Amino acid sequence: MSWLGPVIAAVLFICLALFRAWRLENSIGVYSGCRGCYWLSSLGHDGWLLALILGLVAAGWLARWRWLRLCSRLAACLVLLLFAGDIATNTLLSQRLYFADLLRFGKYAGDDLSVVRAALASRAGLIGAAAGLVVVLASVGMVVSPRRPRAGVAALAAAFLCVGFSLFAATRPVRYVHHLFVDNVIEANLPQGRVATFSPDFVAHQRALAQAAPEQCGKAQAAQGSVIVLMVESLSAWHSHLLGSAQDWTPKLDAIARSSHFFKNFYANGFTTSTAEIAILSGNMPLIPPGKPWFDFGDYASGQGSLPDIAHRSGREAAFFTTGDTSFLGLAGWLRRIGFDVVDGSEDAFYAGRKRWQFGAADDPSLYERFLKWLDERDTSQAFVSALLTVSSHPPFVDQRTAKIDPEATFRYVDEQIAHFHDELARRGFFKNGILLVLGDHRTMTPLHEDEFRAYGERAFARIPMVVVGAVDMPPIINTGFQQTDIAPSIAYWLGLGECRGPFTGLFLRPDPQPADYVLHVRGDDRNRVDVYHGADLGGFLLDGDSSSWTGKPPPRPDFVAAWIDWQREKARDRGLASGASPAAAQR
Repeated sequence: MSWLGPVIAAVLFICLALFRAWRLENSIGVYSGCRGCYWLSSLGHDGWLLALILGLVAAGWLARWRWLRLCSRLAACLVLLLFAGDIATNTLLSQRLYFADLLRFGKYAGDDLSVVRAALASRAGLIGAAAGLVVVLASVGMVVSPRRPRAGVAALAAAFLCVGFSLFAATRPVRYVHHLFVDNVIEANLPQGRVATFSPDFVAHQRALAQAAPEQCGKAQAAQGSVIVLMVESLSAWHSHLLGSAQDWTPKLDAIARSSHFFKNFYANGFTTSTAEIAILSGNMPLIPPGKPWFDFGDYASGQGSLPDIAHRSGREAAFFTTGDTSFLGLAGWLRRIGFDVVDGSEDAFYAGRKRWQFGAADDPSLYERFLKWLDERDTSQAFVSALLTVSSHPPFVDQRTAKIDPEATFRYVDEQIAHFHDELARRGFFKNGILLVLGDHRTMTPLHEDEFRAYGERAFARIPMVVVGAVDMPPIINTGFQQTDIAPSIAYWLGLGECRGPFTGLFLRPDPQPADYVLHVRGDDRNRVDVYHGADLGGFLLDGDSSSWTGKPPPRPDFVAAWIDWQREKARDRGLASGASPAAAQR
């Protein structure tokens, strides 16, 4: 029976590979309109990994040297664990398991475990935990299995069969969606184009081309009120019936939008909370610097043009509130560095004794209660610019009233709390002079729905709600496209500060909203790609140093757009080097 461990591991791998292919079929296969297209390709890519595991097991059974048998078995265990970890990550967050992420998040075990604990509250989570235990036991079985030459020959023959199957599958590739969906975990972690750096001459050329962009400058009469920017975790356009979704999970926010101002085409610049924080709070496009797999907050540590900078230039206080852990990825230090006067997170004494959820966060009602307490106790003679970040609707979407995973109930709960917060501000007379901006930080880390993709194509990856309430003169419905990086300059314009609009900057807090010529979205499924929206067109810019290129339909003036993206990335790299930012990246 000494062969049982490796055999169980191989069978388990096949089951996991079938599960991964099934998930692709029931997500990508649905919205791409190509049912049945992903089984062969997904299993073909995973076949290479099974061949590798079987080859390593064969070496563990055939090798004469004990050290080689041990090393090969441990390597086989590592491949199996990475494969299972990739599936678990994709199931929980709709993301791949990147090796850089392992290094990045390993330092925050407590926060990572808070998400896992929440997932275990469901039947699916318990099944996943049981499967994970089986994977670990099978891995141990591979290590302790003794030398068996005959079994080694059989394992080697099986490995060659897997290679043959994968070669056959490679002759029938999927041509309907980007290859990273079906790549196995090793392929997804091969050297990436975004890590390539620029040559000095190329950077100089791109800088000159980018800085030639025309700008239109002006300012409005200074408003006297305060500003609140409410960033709601994972709030997406597909939750809103008002924004064309078949779902009606945010009826109260939709009602507020109808009586105020809302955008039909507002876009997140990235796919994580960190990209939203960079875009909204610092005013920078969250592009990955060359030479890095992802970014650090330190790459965007310049305070110029940030919300705190705008607040201070207009004589206002700058404050940030969340119930989350502000030490996670160095968020608190970055917020203070870009100028926030108040940085308030889960460590505040106000939350003592309250139940904690993902990232050690109290629930959304506690966040609003904390902010309203601060609002009631502060000196009312000084206006402010404040940003709030919720956490309750972070994956795995636990309804905090029942402690059960229920996405619909979670977002209905979040919607109710937004409406309560809005009503409390109205009761205090905040909207007589002030404005509240409510938006999602990014689209949910879940597969696109069929109706989303049919209506909006790949733009659906970035669509989020945006509602403006209060003392501002602007149209009730804005149909043109705006993005998160437009928020800071729009607030500056509303506060009467001089602000310039360029090809990548829009201004919307005005009677005649002026959109940017180009809207950018940093893709999550392919981190080497930046989508560029121009009117109804979408082009993908593929990051690869001096050899960066376009896919799809390039926008007008593609060389200029490419130069601007390249120059923004290089500036982020320079800021990161100046701040001593590490290769560990900011992602949540």
